[in-house]
Amino acid sequence: MRLIILTLIIGSFWKAGFAQKVTNDFFALHNIIRGDSVYNTFEKQVQLIQNAGFDGIEINQTDSFEGMKSALDKYHFRGSYFYVKVSLDEPYIDQRLQAYIMQLQGSKTIIAPFITGDSRKFKSSEAADSLAAGLVSQVAGWAMQAGLQLAIYPHIGFYVETTDHALALAKRIKSENTGLSFNLCHWIATTPLSERGQLKTKLKELKPYLKMVTIAGANNVQSKNKNIWDDYILPLGQGNFDNYDLLKYLVRDLKFTGPIGVQCYNIKGDKPALVQNTISVWKDYKSRLESEIDKR
Repeated sequence: MRLIILTLIIGSFWKAGFAQKVTNDFFALHNIIRGDSVYNTFEKQVQLIQNAGFDGIEINQTDSFEGMKSALDKYHFRGSYFYVKVSLDEPYIDQRLQAYIMQLQGSKTIIAPFITGDSRKFKSSEAADSLAAGLVSQVAGWAMQAGLQLAIYPHIGFYVETTDHALALAKRIKSENTGLSFNLCHWIATTPLSERGQLKTKLKELKPYLKMVTIAGANNVQSKNKNIWDDYILPLGQGNFDNYDLLKYLVRDLKFTGPIGVQCYNIKGDKPALVQNTISVWKDYKSRLESEIDKR
């Protein structure tokens, strides 16, 4: 009898979507609030983001690490990822980075290196890729010691600017904690309009290496603006790119459970309002996703 009752209870929870909730952390890049005249300290920024309902915030580069880490510790909040520079020019890696990574031990913070190099000196080549892989492997080793994951961060205009290049490096490094980040704005900026219909195929290819995702409102056009981010980074929920369909494919079809962040670079206006509007759009996406999952 007890077994029958337990089976009925589990079945009812399953039908109600008990095991079908969207569990991805949703975090903000620091640029969602950085530069605000009122929320002008790390402590104020962390408290605002936390109170709004986000699950974490970016730690943006080594120069801001100590201030942000102190604020995160004070409010028991998560640094979702640590955005760090790796250069193909000397000095290759900030000498503080290893110690900073060790301070994040057990935090689940993802180490996310972006890779730069003098464009006149370095073009995509075997020698440059070998150097990049060696440097990222060194950082990945520190991350491994701290029990953390590493996600190569492709960024337009940098040495590693495309998702394909980041994936090739991750495969070359062959470390279980090393993968990449899919950043919607940079993917759009480096992908011709005619090829963007293959996004889901690309994401399926990335899945074994996908550590985190960043999204933004965007116009799915070939931007003719002087500043392409006027098309490719908009407040979440704006623009004609279908972020909901992207999230549905990631979460429902690919079963992606990693963190999802929101990119807000170059967005002007009331930043505290941007914070509140962004979390409202995410909550709507999440509610719709859970509803659709339950109906499957």
